[in-house]
Amino acid sequence: MSNPYGNDPYGQQPPNPYGGGGGGSSFNAPGAGGFEQPKTDGVSIAALVTGLLCCAPVSLILGIVGIKRTKGGQRKGRGLAITGLVLGLVGLLVWIGVGIAAIAGVAWFDSLLLPEEAEVGQCMDVTEEGNEVLLYEKDCTEDHDAEVVAVAEVDADNKDAISGMVAYCNEIISDEDQIKLAEVEGLEYKAVIEDPNNVDIGDHLVCYVESSKKLDEPIL
Repeated sequence: MSNPYGNDPYGQQPPNPYGGGGGGSSFNAPGAGGFEQPKTDGVSIAALVTGLLCCAPVSLILGIVGIKRTKGGQRKGRGLAITGLVLGLVGLLVWIGVGIAAIAGVAWFDSLLLPEEAEVGQCMDVTEEGNEVLLYEKDCTEDHDAEVVAVAEVDADNKDAISGMVAYCNEIISDEDQIKLAEVEGLEYKAVIEDPNNVDIGDHLVCYVESSKKLDEPIL
């Protein structure tokens, strides 16, 4: 008896909607023409490079921008941005430290009173380090150690006398100033010159009185 439905008892099968045989899937794998891999952020790279080159402000700014640009994995390089930010912060702190040290150094040098700059009536602090004596100018209304009472420049006429330093100072202090100095107790007469072991023409002698306690007003 013949088959009324033809050779295929179930009729013609519909085509496979997924393509090829074997029931395999044709989905594409990421990175192989499918999902695109995020690229490394150029700003983050620049943050790291500028940080290594000690460009602190630039590295700091680029690091912040790089962190924002790599948020959520939209770009790679977040670690680079963070490293650049850290290097920028460290570099900025170093810059600040160097700046403070430079300012302090300028202030220290500016307060240093050189023998050729000394004038009668100037108040100062005195630091003695071995054979070296350093004078630092102070306001006479502030606490200070000493006050300049006489100055002299070495020439051919006074060179031998100035070698006595303190003795010579007593000779050149005016009578009026001697009276004022005698009214203050606890004063010690001292003197400095560029090189006391080799007094030469053009050197400057500074005569000063130093108190056993801090002074807070001018004497002369």
